[in-house]
Order: sequence, then structure tokens, then C-alpha cells
Amino acid sequence: MSKMLSQDEIDALLASSAVSAHGARERRVKKEAPLSSATRYNFRRPDRVSKEQIHSLHFLHERFARNVATSLSAYLRAMTEVSVVSVEQFSYSEFLTSLTDPTAFYALAIPPFDELAALEINPSIAFAMIDRMLGGVGQATTLNRGLTDIEQNIVDAVVKIVLDSLTDAWRPVVELAFGIRGRETRPQMLQVAAPNETVVMIVFDVKIGEARGMMNLCIPASIVETAGAHFVQAWHRQRRAPTATEQTWLWENLSRVPMNTTAMFNVKLTAREFLALVPGDVVSLDVPIYKPIELRVGGTLKFKGRLAVDSGRTGFRIEHRCDGAGVEVEA
Repeated sequence: MSKMLSQDEIDALLASSAVSAHGARERRVKKEAPLSSATRYNFRRPDRVSKEQIHSLHFLHERFARNVATSLSAYLRAMTEVSVVSVEQFSYSEFLTSLTDPTAFYALAIPPFDELAALEINPSIAFAMIDRMLGGVGQATTLNRGLTDIEQNIVDAVVKIVLDSLTDAWRPVVELAFGIRGRETRPQMLQVAAPNETVVMIVFDVKIGEARGMMNLCIPASIVETAGAHFVQAWHRQRRAPTATEQTWLWENLSRVPMNTTAMFNVKLTAREFLALVPGDVVSLDVPIYKPIELRVGGTLKFKGRLAVDSGRTGFRIEHRCDGAGVEVEA
């Protein structure tokens, strides 16, 4: 015989079913909701170089690009433009994948560090340099072959100019001496770094006459890490030493600046004596004849000496030179 449910039992069943449905809905929402606190991270390619250091690298190599463009224009006797395209960090294997094969590829020694850097010059501008140095107009050519020994020697001379400018650009940050360690036309044949090693890749756009191509510089991230905070701040502190002509010009202009010189006498008077002064009174200076007096230039003590008379005019005879703190120094 079926049991009839009371109204209280029916209400209890409806309430329990509503609670169960609400709990299931909450569990489903929690399961479907994305984890907002999760952050993607690639352990095979960690970001070892900070954004501030990347920004500083960009500024540093922009200055290098301007300097090397001037040097190459004079060497190749052709209008040369160099500009920074990008500064990014990759693994060394990814850097190799982005290069043309065959190409002009160089392993660079960077003492005092043991690590190696790499420089790649795209064939489109490498052959334009060769054509220019051999008497041509430097027109763009697309030859799908490696460089011969003679062509390689010609490119070597250009690379040395690039490395000299690169050394000058890095000098305010850290003392590096970029030099050629090895060269190849097949990048994979020259061992520079481990495949998973993190490197910083600086891409330059190079235009020589009508020819245009890329130049890629690969620097180990460990060097940037070693430079530390100096690398981020160095480009703010860079100052160029004035030339001899600029120093002469500065000295000649400063020599014409008028300076106020004052011989100081310390005299103490009471307020009553000061108020009682009238024209014709004589004030004792309280400076013995054997005691030197001070001569201040622009309010700063610079000399000590004595009063003197020259051609009926009162003057000051310098006996000692003083530094800013009033200490006597040798004249």
C-alpha cells in the first residue's frame, strides 16, 4: 500500500532538490571558469632579459647604427643607411632558423667573456658590398650560393669596421672587444652556443645604394645579465669628452666673463656706535699690518694678501691662493 506524503514532507523534498541543483550548478560553473591567476610560461625559453634592459639595448644599438652607417658610407663610397628593426630574445636554435642559408655568418669573440656572439649579413647586401668594392655600382643581386674565399675576405674588411663601431657603442656599458673567431656560409656548421641557450637578437635594416637587406646580431643573454643595472643606466650617463678645439673655445669665452672681487675687512661695531656714525668719522678696521686679508671672487674665498699702493691707487697684493674651503694652496 503506497504511503501518502504529507505537505511538510513534500516541501522538504522540494527544498532538498533545489539545494542539490544549486550545488551542481556551482560546481559546473567553477569547473568551466578559467583560472584567472594562471600565467603562461615557457620553461624552454625563459625571459632572462628584462624589458628595461631590452629598451636600453635598443637605444644603445640605435647609436651604433648611426655611427656604423657613417663609417660604411666612407669605406664603400656609397650612401649607407642602418636602422634598428627589433630587439628580442630567443633560443639560439630559433635564431639559426630565422637565417638565410647560405649566408655570411660570423662567430664573434667578446673578451673578457668566454661566450661567443654571432653576426649574420644577408647575401643581398653582402654581394652589394663585394660589387661595390670590386669597382661596380653596388647593385642588388640575388645569388643563391656561398661566398668564395676572395669574396669572404672582402666582407671580412667590412665586418671589422662593424665590430669597431660595436665595441665603441658598448664601451660606456662594459669593456668588450668584438673580434672574428670564425666564419661560415652555413650557420649550422659553426658552433656558437647551445641550441636552448637564451640569446638577444638585434635585427638591423641595411641599405647600400639601391641594395637592401638585413644584418642580424646575436648576443648571449648572460652578458646582459652580467652587466646588470649598469646596462640599464649607462646610456643615461654617456658623455662625450670635448675636443681640443671645443676646450679652446670654452676657455676663450669663459675668460671674457666679468667677476666681482672683494677684499674683506671684518669690523665689529655696536648698534650704538653704528647709529652714531656721521660723515668724517674714522672707523678702525681692526686688521693688524702683519695679518693678511681675504680676497673673495664671486663670494668664494680664493686669495689671501695685503693692501698695497700702486701709482697712487690702493690695490691688493696676492700672497697665497686658496681653495673653496679657504685652505691655502701652492700658487
